[in-house]
Amino acid sequence: MSITINTDLGLAMTGGGARAAYQVGVLRYICNNFDDFHPPILTGVSAGAVNAAHLAAYQGSFHEAVNQLAELWLELTTDQVFRTDSGYFFANFFRWGLSFILGGSNMGPRKRSLLDSDPLRIFLEKKLASKAKERIHGIQENIQHGQLQVLGITSTNYGTGKAITWVQGNVEEHWQRPRRHSEPAEITVDHIMASAALPLVFPAVKLDDGWHGDGGIRSIAPLSPIMHLGAKKILAISTRFRGGEITPDESVIGEYAPVAQIIGILLDSIFLDLLDYDAANMSRINMLYEEVSEETKEELKKVNLLILRPSEDLGKLASEYEIRLPQPFRYFTRGFGTRDTKSPDSLSLLMFQPDYLNRLIELGEKDAQLNAQKIEEFLTQESYS
Repeated sequence: MSITINTDLGLAMTGGGARAAYQVGVLRYICNNFDDFHPPILTGVSAGAVNAAHLAAYQGSFHEAVNQLAELWLELTTDQVFRTDSGYFFANFFRWGLSFILGGSNMGPRKRSLLDSDPLRIFLEKKLASKAKERIHGIQENIQHGQLQVLGITSTNYGTGKAITWVQGNVEEHWQRPRRHSEPAEITVDHIMASAALPLVFPAVKLDDGWHGDGGIRSIAPLSPIMHLGAKKILAISTRFRGGEITPDESVIGEYAPVAQIIGILLDSIFLDLLDYDAANMSRINMLYEEVSEETKEELKKVNLLILRPSEDLGKLASEYEIRLPQPFRYFTRGFGTRDTKSPDSLSLLMFQPDYLNRLIELGEKDAQLNAQKIEEFLTQESYS
């Protein structure tokens, strides 16, 4: 189906670690069924930053970019994201344990994270840039040729607690808000690594103004960056299953809550719940927009928003593939109780197994097909002025 794309169409991709493969499936269905789909405004947070950067940098049609992104995800294995060898695991956890015993003494090498994400850095450098601090090839070229308007990648400054959106491209003005602001930048692999650095799990990354980690930590208004960048129609792809609203009394644990379940709930509340909260606020603003004065309207933004999300619990799906993880890492995750919950969300973040990732891409395509009418209505309706 042919559609007319406005220059104010934005694509927002949230975090979720390995679950971000789901976003690729959604996009692949849209590209296969809606000709000329090519959002010029892109934002990404955490693993969504990897998707956004690839789409922004690919020099070709958006359809081709999505197909290439799917191939990239299906190439991934756990050992291409973080070290999985038994020697590293035992040595690293020995150092952590020794640090606790010694009361945080500076003896020995500094402990920065539970897992070593250098393999992911090497993978992204191979796919996007020759070196971590070099600009990602293709982004500026696509901006100059009109293929891309702007890209925004969000990370969290651990020193100040602020969410920083690194912006490359055309933006009317940068913003400064409590606990969040934007900075102009030429996006590099370091920006992507910082945005995707799950707290404690992956090491922080040194950027211009300090050490940065996952962009979802202080992203209190996850849709705000893409609105600041000029989007009036926003397609947001979440990796959060909302089945709890349908069967709120169904427990996914047996007796006492395992650590893995508690961590999963905390990560969901940090990275994914705020999208729903932000969307609810946006809906209320849209409803009130016509009731306020013209002066007040100038301070508000009315936005068309469509959120697509999984129809199945991605944590439960992850448990089906847990047995195929590398043995040292599987031993580590089981120690946190991933087998004691039916929906190990914390495990799904790190389940970089090709068969699981392929399952997520297929689910994304299926869910987009189920929402085809909503997608068509969204893409063909006029943006709010």
